[in-house]
Amino acid sequence: MKKQESPVLVVERVSRSYGSLRALDAVSFTLYPGELVALLGENGAGKTTTLRLIAGLLSPDAGLIQGLGGHISWGSSEMKQLVGYLAEEPFLYETLSGFEFLELVGALHRLPRSICRQRAEALLARLNLREVAQQRIQSYSQGMRRRLALCSVLLHYPRLLLLDEPLNGLDPASVREVKRLLSELCAEGSAVLVSTHLLDVAERLCSRAIILSRGRVIADGALDELRRQASQGAEASLEAVFFALTAADGEAGSL
Repeated sequence: MKKQESPVLVVERVSRSYGSLRALDAVSFTLYPGELVALLGENGAGKTTTLRLIAGLLSPDAGLIQGLGGHISWGSSEMKQLVGYLAEEPFLYETLSGFEFLELVGALHRLPRSICRQRAEALLARLNLREVAQQRIQSYSQGMRRRLALCSVLLHYPRLLLLDEPLNGLDPASVREVKRLLSELCAEGSAVLVSTHLLDVAERLCSRAIILSRGRVIADGALDELRRQASQGAEASLEAVFFALTAADGEAGSL
């Protein structure tokens, strides 16, 4: 974490409702260059809504989202050139080949054609898709589709990368390569926010975790900080810490 630098993302007291359902309630957190942060919570805690708000696909009812130097209007086309977002169920143009799809994504991000081709070829090779790159996406397995979607959000080297369950459906070799790619992106100064239910993966992959419960941030910090907050021992896993904190919040909410 490089707190002496300008934050890549600031989420300040953001709320969002769907009718009478309060999905997020005054959520606040900050991401800095080089951070790889896990966004954790039970189903319905508000993780996907948080990612969609940050990606500019939804508008908050209240609060502020900013970052990337503070001079870019959030939700603008300029902001979206600097952000990558992978949904849990990404949309792919199935009649295109894998390589054609990446060329389309590169054009949308205004990448020069030569640079786009170079990056696409490198990512396809690293995620073991080079041999099927000229085949139509409709012939791909679920794992291939997931890997292609990951290629598409990494193609433009985003300053802020938002991933919703990115490792679902991936084989162990692909999981290892994705971890390497994310670490390299962070080493170059980007920030990555990963929503996942895989607590063991989050513990190994991320340096910090934000835990949501009932639409609120109930914990935010490195594992040692979360252990102290949860009154857990120095060897407690992230899984043990997560369940201790969410159980305590559930008990408080029922009072």
